[in-house]
Amino acid sequence: MSQIFEALRRAEALESNRRGRREAGESAERRRSGRRSIATQIRVYGHGQGLSPFFEENSILNASGTGALLRMRTPVVAGQKLLLINEATERVQECRVVRTSCCESLELEVAVVFPTPQPEFWNHVGEQGEEGIEKRKLPRIMLPRGMSITWRGCGESVISRVQTISAGGLSITTPAPPANGELLHVSFEVPAGEVGAQAIVRHSHHGEGMGVEFVTMSVEARARLNHLLQKLLG
Repeated sequence: MSQIFEALRRAEALESNRRGRREAGESAERRRSGRRSIATQIRVYGHGQGLSPFFEENSILNASGTGALLRMRTPVVAGQKLLLINEATERVQECRVVRTSCCESLELEVAVVFPTPQPEFWNHVGEQGEEGIEKRKLPRIMLPRGMSITWRGCGESVISRVQTISAGGLSITTPAPPANGELLHVSFEVPAGEVGAQAIVRHSHHGEGMGVEFVTMSVEARARLNHLLQKLLG
């Protein structure tokens, strides 16, 4: 009788192993079929060694609804959180590094995954879009009287003055600006209402101020900003 039970256990274990291999193969096939090559770049924001922020454009090797394989210059490690920024749709997506490997160049291949599937994140990635056209058409405008702006990074909110403004960003007067690469939330009032956006510090000069670039902005806020710029240009 014990030999029969032992034979049944072996048969069940064998079937379980076969089923596990089959399911793993099907899962891998689903991942492969969901991947697609995207010959463009995407902006990546994160913190490097010593918590120094970085912001760079990186090549996408392939992408899927669950993540992507990127080529990066800044060293990162498994478990590290990054933000991917789709400029065409002004969408920001959090992701986590799951694997890194060295390339023949000094760059790294970095595999990242999203917390939940987000296939729509890749819509229009790499496209110029109307916003890019507007940024080229509208120049930077001096504001002699300045304009109040509220910005917040890792600390408390700060109120400063805007020196120049354009469709792509602002120059702000402040004695203690954040470091280059720091991600900020900025908000300011225009005649049509409030304009709020996420921005990145591009140029930081201690004791003077900083130049910031808009990263994401709602459609409504973009319309208010463009209306202001067109009015200032006369």
